[in-house]
Amino acid sequence: MIRLKVFISSVQKELQEERAALGGLLATDPFLASSTVPRLFEEYPAPLRPNKQAYLDLLRSCHVCLLIMGKEYGQPLADGLSATHQEYRLAQSLKLPTLVCVKGDAGFERDEKEKAFLAEVRHDGHTYSRFATRDELLKKARLRLIEYLEKTFEAGPTPQQNEQARETLRCASDFERQRAHSLSSGELDPGLVRELVAAAEDRPPDKLNDEMITQALVSRGYLWFDPGDNQYRPTAAAVLLMAKSPSKAFPQARVQLDAYVGETRDARPLDSILVDKPLPAAIEQAVAFIRRNTAQPLKVEGLRRVSAEVFPQEALREAIVNAVAHRDYEAAGVKITVEVFADRVVFSSPGPPPGNQKIERIGRGEGRSKARNPLVVQGLTWLELMDERGSGIRRMREVMHRHGLEMPRFAVVDDEFTVTLTTQPKFVETDRVAVGLLPGEPYSPYPELTENQNAALTGAAERGYLSTAWCVQNLGLSRDTAWRMLDDLKERGYLEKIGAGRATRYVLKIHPPDVDAQERQAQIRRKSGADQAQIGRKAPADQAQTGSKSKPSGAILTKSGEKPTKK
Repeated sequence: MIRLKVFISSVQKELQEERAALGGLLATDPFLASSTVPRLFEEYPAPLRPNKQAYLDLLRSCHVCLLIMGKEYGQPLADGLSATHQEYRLAQSLKLPTLVCVKGDAGFERDEKEKAFLAEVRHDGHTYSRFATRDELLKKARLRLIEYLEKTFEAGPTPQQNEQARETLRCASDFERQRAHSLSSGELDPGLVRELVAAAEDRPPDKLNDEMITQALVSRGYLWFDPGDNQYRPTAAAVLLMAKSPSKAFPQARVQLDAYVGETRDARPLDSILVDKPLPAAIEQAVAFIRRNTAQPLKVEGLRRVSAEVFPQEALREAIVNAVAHRDYEAAGVKITVEVFADRVVFSSPGPPPGNQKIERIGRGEGRSKARNPLVVQGLTWLELMDERGSGIRRMREVMHRHGLEMPRFAVVDDEFTVTLTTQPKFVETDRVAVGLLPGEPYSPYPELTENQNAALTGAAERGYLSTAWCVQNLGLSRDTAWRMLDDLKERGYLEKIGAGRATRYVLKIHPPDVDAQERQAQIRRKSGADQAQIGRKAPADQAQTGSKSKPSGAILTKSGEKPTKK
């Protein structure tokens, strides 16, 4: 895996929106987000000792120059060249690959100096792609970058990633790129800012300074520079994700939480909160509110009676994450609502599902990943609150199934997408036997697996994904043993591996290997693991011992100024 730093070069004033959109593309595209790092230079507030060529220093740390040319040439500097022209010539002297996109056709009106600049680019032998609109620029730039990666590093997107990219470009709303003129960057939560940037840059939080944080947020479309006030301000995506009080800029960002005594709404909820917090905090407050307002039945564990959760926390979290990530924020007068009733919890978010997906497909867990708010989704992914691959609804179904409850219900009501989780048990007693749960005995979904393997799968269902580090911390395994166990579960079809290196995650397969129902019952009744190899799918002996495969190498994060190499 490679990570190329891509310097986006253009006249700032004329192509402001295009520059920000390109940074967002590189940060959110399913393939480019894992193989490139966007780098944008904006007019910084004047420091005590200004570096008048800081933009050239930034370019020297990059691996690719993406040049966007339009009508304007830009302000000539001391040497008679504009900053963009200086960037181009430095890229040529450094022999950086230079990908060029030109706005307009041959008859497009340009400054005389911009015409001469374009003639120089042609004379240097560069081919270029023409574009007329911002969306066309994004498609052309993505294609050029992928062509370069495939030719140079033999790395390209999968068909699924290409499909996700097309759907994101088609479904993405302009709302999250709006500029919040009423807020400054100082009104963002510094802890969330640092956490998000550390994940995006793949660096320890304590190794980030203020300049690095600002540069990362600008490059990815979360900050913009307001020259009128000489300060940075957030975009709508940054306000939603990190502002201490998002409603100062967008009142619709608040979340309404209501709890009722019975099974219907009434004029006086038992408990009610209007949440005005950044999305990560709003998600946690919503989950806590539901838990506080749902009954906690008792169950017996050994000689103790302990309280049990009515709903699995992972299902609650996935439902509220889905609501805040995919709602239509352009519906300015409508809030997300969470309603807790005696028999169910209903999550309602403005707007139909992104891409107008069929409710039937979503209900079966077959919906495709379509992001109305890709910058918000990417931010929540970096904060480890969701998986950008669109597996949230599948995980919600899985954990509700394992909790013995009905599948979630989905609907569009009055132009709102609703998710309903009910307290209704999924199985009658005979059905419960078929999946391995006998009266008075603990739930054991996969008796053909070891205790550690079952604990790992339970962790994957509750948390949404597994990592080697989680297994080390929670199961007491060595790192090598944990990796071998996870790799074995992947090979046997229980888990799916995503990511690479430090970003490696293991998620539950939609349809894990089936085990014959009668064999399940017999295994549980024997209460012995002595003959596990004879149950269900028989794994080779070396796999049963979690194998001895060598550990794969991780992703390569290239350092500033170094040329990336093939893996």
